[in-house]
This record gives sequence, structure tokens and C-alpha cells, in this order.
Amino acid sequence: MERKIKDFSAYVSQFLSSESLDLVARQTGFKQRSSTITPDSFLNTVFFSNAQSCPSLSEYSVGLAYDASINVSKQAIDKRFNHKTEALLSQILKHIISKQLKRTSTLKHNFFSEIRIQDSSKFIAPKNLAGTFPGYGGAGREAIAQIQLEYELLGGKVTELSFGSALDTDAKEGMENIEHIPRKALLIRDLGYSSPKAFEEIRKRDLYFVSRAKPQWSMYTKHNGELVVLTIEDIKEKLLAQKEPFIDLDIYIGSKFLSPVRLIASLISEEQAQKRIKRKTDNKAKVSKLTKESACLNLFVTNVGREVCDAIQVYKLYTLRWQIELVFKTWKSIMRLHKIHAMNATRFKCVLLIKLIWVMLNWTLLRLVEEKEACEMSLHRLSRTMVSPSQKLTLKLIQDKESFYHWLEQLIQISRRHHQKEYKKGDESTQDILSRKFI
Repeated sequence: MERKIKDFSAYVSQFLSSESLDLVARQTGFKQRSSTITPDSFLNTVFFSNAQSCPSLSEYSVGLAYDASINVSKQAIDKRFNHKTEALLSQILKHIISKQLKRTSTLKHNFFSEIRIQDSSKFIAPKNLAGTFPGYGGAGREAIAQIQLEYELLGGKVTELSFGSALDTDAKEGMENIEHIPRKALLIRDLGYSSPKAFEEIRKRDLYFVSRAKPQWSMYTKHNGELVVLTIEDIKEKLLAQKEPFIDLDIYIGSKFLSPVRLIASLISEEQAQKRIKRKTDNKAKVSKLTKESACLNLFVTNVGREVCDAIQVYKLYTLRWQIELVFKTWKSIMRLHKIHAMNATRFKCVLLIKLIWVMLNWTLLRLVEEKEACEMSLHRLSRTMVSPSQKLTLKLIQDKESFYHWLEQLIQISRRHHQKEYKKGDESTQDILSRKFI
């Protein structure tokens, strides 16, 4: 393992060396001739010094003067936030994603080849960006940016990280790279990615899914070879007529396109149902009669066979999806991913790329620590340490592989004491859920 840490520190030092950055800068057009602002000085100031914030152009100028003794005007800095800089940052992010460490020692499963969790997170963008990041209209919602994230739970690798507008549909994003997903992988996604047509495509590729079901879908059961409509009231009656907490039915969903799935349903308390309705109301969404009638139900669909997972196991697997909500929460609360003030669209994209590079750096360091300690670590806790002045990371430190190696050793020691993931009493850990008897 010590060899792995040394190899990692040497690789990162080499990738972010002055020579490597200079090469990428020339390939992307960031550097075409001798310039006052070098790739080193630019990256150190806009990334390592300000990844968690959104400085003004004047603050960038001061940063360059302080960090690299380079005196340039804020107008010169503004000109540097162009399409070539966007290409440079995109290339760095793409490279980091492609060279991630794969977790080998902590999470395992005896049936699924992979477990992929996908979701998106939206945030309000400056309204002058409505042309590039169109929102839903209305005051304060003219421009909305959206981050798409998919990661593979067992190996701990990010498989997609991108951004776009709120009008980029989750359903389209969810099917974008499906041909690259290995057979027998499990996809856990939120409702935005779900449709009967998508489920059929997933099934044809020998993949599995667990998803919430929409009460608006047409649902049918088979009786004497004939399709019979299954209503929300039918589901409630079946649950009330039995002692078991779940019903588990073979049904067909869709109208124009029928897809065979398992429907797993359970009742929640009246208090929980009212909270759901209130959330809809608070979001200024019109609450339909069907939504109110179905608020007391948890509805899930899957194509995982009963011989592999019973109803409770399917529900437990779906709870793993909430981890991605915690990831987005960390990115916003600690890394300030959504805090970007008014600026032009190209600079906005550059700032967002800077933040996503920082996100991936934290993610990669977390996996390295998990591999060393052979246990789950908290992204939230590690990210908090990473923004601490005492754990300051600079380009100069990374470029010296020995210094970077000792910095990593110190981070691992800190993580051993302070960053292990903890669960509330009664809650199951990720490994507990994955270790349940499958087949």
C-alpha cells in the first residue's frame, strides 16, 4: 500500500508539473507564445487558492501578485477567462476522471458486477446567463445550472461528471453512456431517469435497475391472460388486507409501451405523507388529486428477480441512493459549488470547471485513504479538512513528489482519527446492506 501511495504522489506530481501543464496549455491554445501569466501561476491562483470561493477579478489580480509576483490588471485577467482556458480546464478535469483510483478493499457484492448511482443537482445561476443556462422562467428562475453525477459504488469511481442547464433532461442523460455499462450492473436512479421505455432498454442489455415508480404511470396486472388496470386504491387495499409491510407484484407499466417489472409497495405514516404534500406545495407545484392519494405510498419498481432479492432487500438497495444526496450537500455546503456571482457565460463555465476539478481532487484523495485504511470514510469530513488553512494544498507542494507524499501521509493519519464514516444507532452501513444474503 505504501508503494501505491508513492506511485500516486509521483503520478500527480508529474501530471501537474510545469512541463506537463505547459504541454496541455499549448495543446488547448491557452499558451501560444510567451506570456506574463503562465499555466502554473494561473492554475495556482484560480484553483488552489480559490477553488472553494468565487473571487472578483480584482481578487484574482491580487492573488497573482501575492502568489507569483505577477502584476496584471483585472482586465487582463478577464481576457484570460476565454474558450481556450475553458478547454484547458476541461482537459484537466477529463484527465483526472479517467485516471481515478479504484477501490478494491472495502465494498463488495456477490451478484451485481457494479452498482451505479446517478442523480442531478440544480442551482440558480445569474439571470444574465439565461441564454446559456435556461431555467423555468419566472423571477429568480431565469437561469438554472445543473450538475450530473454518476458514480460506481463498489469501486468508488465517478463514471460521469458534467454540467448543463435545467432543461437538459435526466432521462436523456441516464441513457447517454449505457452501452459502456457492464452486464449485471445495478442502476439506482431517481424518478427523473425513469420511464417504461428506458426500463426495457436496460433489461435488453442484461442490466438491473431499482427505481421509484410514478403513480401517474399506467399499471396493469395479468388475470386469466388478460391485462387488468392496477390503481393506487387497489395497491392501498392490498397493503391494508395483509400483515406484511410490503406487497410484491409482477406488473406491466406504460401505455404505448408495456414493460414487465416487479412493483414493491409499502405504506408510510400520515405524518410522513403530509410532509410530502407540503414539500410539493412549498415548491409552488400544483398538487394533483392523484399525488395526494399516493402520498401515503412508497412505490418501487425493479427487474431484479425474487430469487436474488426479496422486497425488503430491494428497498434497502434503493436507500443507497441517498448517499448521492449527501455528496451534493457536501459540494454545496463546503465547496460552495453553487455560489457564483454574475459574470459572462464563458467565465462562469471556467469557474464551475475549477470547482469540479477541486471536487474530483477531494474524491480521489478520499478513495486513496479508504484503500489505505480499508474502511468507509466520510467525504464531508475530509472536505472540511481540505479547506482548512492547516491542510493547505498548493501547486508548488504537489510538484515536489516527496513533499506531496509526506502531505498525503499526514492526511491519512488525520483521516484515520477524524474522517471515518459513522452511522446512527440502528442504521445499517453500506457494507451491511451489501452483505445481506443475495441469492
